[in-house]
Amino acid sequence: MKRQLDEIDRRLIARLQQDARLPTAALARDVGLSRSAVQERLERLQKSQVIRGYSVILGEEARPRLLAEVMIQVEPQKSAGVVAALQKITGCIRCLAISGEFDLIAEICADTPEELDQLLDRIGTLAGIKRTSSSIILSTKFDRRQSPQAFS
Repeated sequence: MKRQLDEIDRRLIARLQQDARLPTAALARDVGLSRSAVQERLERLQKSQVIRGYSVILGEEARPRLLAEVMIQVEPQKSAGVVAALQKITGCIRCLAISGEFDLIAEICADTPEELDQLLDRIGTLAGIKRTSSSIILSTKFDRRQSPQAFS
């Protein structure tokens, strides 16, 4: 039976999104539980894959300077091969299946316009791709995936 997240689970998740390296004792103080109770909750959240991993959020100086979204139209029955090929491209940091005229959106990152151009050319020549359309991301207005307020 799948258990719903309660307010304490949401607060734990929000604190971990702010700093995934927080010690269990600090998390326990933040949510008003014992260290062992918090550890049990974290284990349950990991086992049920509510928490699927921990990651590093790069500071400004380490982030790539250019991000782009590439809309990709895939030839029929070729989606799995295209996704596998995109996954091998280091500069491709995310791939989403979508509905509509295009089948996929790939998010790519590069440090220079030349590197971005090379990535776009590489993606455009992958087997199974019918057509692409790309847009450079100018700024992020908000991103709830990176924000603990998503659970507030």
